[in-house]
Order: sequence, then C-alpha cells, then structure tokens
Amino acid sequence: METNIPLKEIMVREVVKSDLDLSVLEAAKLMRKYEVNCIVVLDQEEPVGIVTEGDIISELVSKDIKASTVKLKDIMTTPLITASPDDRLSDIVKLMARARIRKIPIMGEGKLVGIVTDIDIISASSEMNSIMAELAEMDVERESLDEAGECVGQGICEKCGCFSHYLEMKDGLMICEGCNEELEMELED
Repeated sequence: METNIPLKEIMVREVVKSDLDLSVLEAAKLMRKYEVNCIVVLDQEEPVGIVTEGDIISELVSKDIKASTVKLKDIMTTPLITASPDDRLSDIVKLMARARIRKIPIMGEGKLVGIVTDIDIISASSEMNSIMAELAEMDVERESLDEAGECVGQGICEKCGCFSHYLEMKDGLMICEGCNEELEMELED
C-alpha cells in the first residue's frame, strides 16, 4: 500500500461533534443517528477531547451508571491527539499505534476539518490493494497479448494518442492500425 499519501485524501470531512456538557445519553443518540462510533468534544468550538463507544462501555455500562447523568467532559479522552491534513499516512499509522488510538481528529488552520479512523486506513489499504491487483493483472494480459500479437480492442493509441476501435500490441505498446502500418513500413526500410 502507498503510505506516503496525505491524510486529506482519506479523511472523513463530516465529523460528529458536541460540547462538553452534552449528556452521554444524547451523545450516544447522535452517534447512532450518524452511524459513527465516536464524537469529538468541543470547548468553545475548539476540540478538547473524544468519546468513543468503548469509553461509554468501560465508563458507564460496565459500572451500571445511567448515561443521562454523565456529561461528555467526565469521560472524554484528553488531551486530544490530532494530525494535519498534510501529514503522511505512514507517520500517522505509527503515531496511532504508539498512542494506542484508533481515531485521530484532523486540524487545519486551527479548525477541526476531518477525522481518520483505523477503518479509513483499512479501507484505503484495501482499495490500494485492489488497484495494485488490477494493475498487475493488466500487466500480465499486456505481456501475453504482446507475445501473441493479438488485437486488444478499442482505446487510446500509445504512440499517437488518438482513439481507435482497433488496437494491437506491438513492441510493448498498444497502437492503432495507422501507427502499426508506420512501424511495419519503418521495419521494411
């Protein structure tokens, strides 16, 4: 997987957030409504903490505490570890592993602009693996076509850049009939 990509390319821009005094019950309702498993806690519009489903389970459910009686400020994880949209994925993966966190809010120009979670990283990894597999498959097909000299179909000629309904593999390039004829004439000379 390419890990030198900036976080802005994989971050989720819509972040569920709330203020310090929201009850955990209301926060849980927001998390369910938006189908997320965390909420970023703000103090006067500045991110100061994060509350996850895990926090709710370990701090309330396991202790049989009523969620409507507890505020986010009482169970949030703070200080908040954040990253920048231009930070590289490889660096942030290492930071998340060292800090043992699964979500990292993204701050840009002093504002909360997104969030990256372990699931986003896995999705990006999975997508990159799919792309790499497709590229490898294309290379194998291309090599076998080059050896066989078969017609590929339609596409853009890699020699002249024009669209053609008939492309053929020649010397490692997908070329149109016109360019193929030119190559054959050059070989005859």
